[in-house]
Amino acid sequence: MRVVIFPFFLTAPFLLGLVLPSLSVAKHDSSLRRFGKREIQSKVKTNACNATDHAFGDNVHQKRDGTKYVFMHHIVGNTYEYTRDSWANDLNQIRAKDMQVSCFIIQILHHSYNVFFGNSDAVALNVGRDSWQRNRIEDAYSVAAAVGMSVFISFDYTSFDCSVDNTIQWVDSFKGLPAQFKVNGRPMISSYSGECLGPDGWQTIRTKTGGFLMPFIYGNDDQQFKKGSSYGFLDSWYCSVSWGCAWPQGNYDKTTGDDHYYMNIFENRYATTVSSWLYTHYNYKNFYLRGDEWLLITRWEQLISMRDQLTFVEMVTWNDYGESDYFGPGPSSSDLQPYGTTWANGFPHNGFFDLSAYYITAFKTGTYPQITKDTIYFWLRPHPAGINANKDPLPKPEGWDWTSDTLWAAVFCSSTCNVTLQVGVYSQGFNNLPHGVNKISIPLKALGFVTVKMSKNGQQVINHTPSDFQYRESIDHC
Repeated sequence: MRVVIFPFFLTAPFLLGLVLPSLSVAKHDSSLRRFGKREIQSKVKTNACNATDHAFGDNVHQKRDGTKYVFMHHIVGNTYEYTRDSWANDLNQIRAKDMQVSCFIIQILHHSYNVFFGNSDAVALNVGRDSWQRNRIEDAYSVAAAVGMSVFISFDYTSFDCSVDNTIQWVDSFKGLPAQFKVNGRPMISSYSGECLGPDGWQTIRTKTGGFLMPFIYGNDDQQFKKGSSYGFLDSWYCSVSWGCAWPQGNYDKTTGDDHYYMNIFENRYATTVSSWLYTHYNYKNFYLRGDEWLLITRWEQLISMRDQLTFVEMVTWNDYGESDYFGPGPSSSDLQPYGTTWANGFPHNGFFDLSAYYITAFKTGTYPQITKDTIYFWLRPHPAGINANKDPLPKPEGWDWTSDTLWAAVFCSSTCNVTLQVGVYSQGFNNLPHGVNKISIPLKALGFVTVKMSKNGQQVINHTPSDFQYRESIDHC
């Protein structure tokens, strides 16, 4: 799915169709602006992110002090063109949200790479096989130290050499650097995949590096991860269902059933993820995971409700353009995305990141922040879900019929407000929305421009129509 994000300081998101959703934001307290490629350049707050400052021990379950960590997944494989300034730009955008982000994760994959930004406590540098990735990681460590963030390595064993010795060499090369994220003095080590190492390999890595292990290992009997079982020594572990349970795996709403299943196995060692949706359209993977019913907000609400049982949450991702789940501004050039990925072009997703700031604060502190700005986030697909792209050589993605033709909106009201949503000639009003976050939607019954309005006490405070987006009935490529 393709998403465009146009925020004001009124706020409005869009979601486009099966192609990415379009996302816009309208806010009452500033002029209209577009989330562009170099949009946010704000000062960085120094916030050392070393969990040693907190009472974490070898077992998070045994030593909990209530501290919560949110990571942003960043795809280093999509950073071939990056300079140190590029890293600084990404980090400054994340820091600008003032979301108590302490770290971010950089994951290096063969075709894609991930870094956690935003309410993160470390950057996980997930390494793949490409030789140039090491230079990007070195830059990321250096820039992270300069801006007061921490990082850690996350190995992508679908690409990285599945070697215990090579893994140890990488960890030892970086663990002493100032930006290294640590838990009670132990360097954080994460992964995507890793069952190839086996429990003996992971235990050797832990022993020789002194690392705090938080891998994402799939393909094993989950019972092996219980305390006392073969993988029971792991310090933390990501849910093995589709990157940690961020999305429903069928045509149904997201629930916490999978989270509780894994919590029963891992107890408070369990870590999980949050995302907005997932869509990919290649000849070797062509599917959509259901993102309806305000998935991003719903997932954050679920995580906040379970925060007493969670320590680590990962936002997936900052820049995974190939799977459309990015929170960032989108690719600035074709060299920053997998070959053939056109659906992300021109569709920034910053609005979802802006929206998440409210929930990140609530997850980390246990208290929802006061809403002082009237904001409307809205998203929709650019085309009906069921259309056939005119020049697309591939079939519709699996799961295309799991989504409805709907404009979704999240209205942040600082006080009682009235809102109107309109697409083309069809509109619907929502009166007397209370203070707080209001989730509203309308069916897409007409084609044309999208308009969102808010009024209070007879006075209009938001009136936003993105000029560069229309809901249309045809498309050439998904």
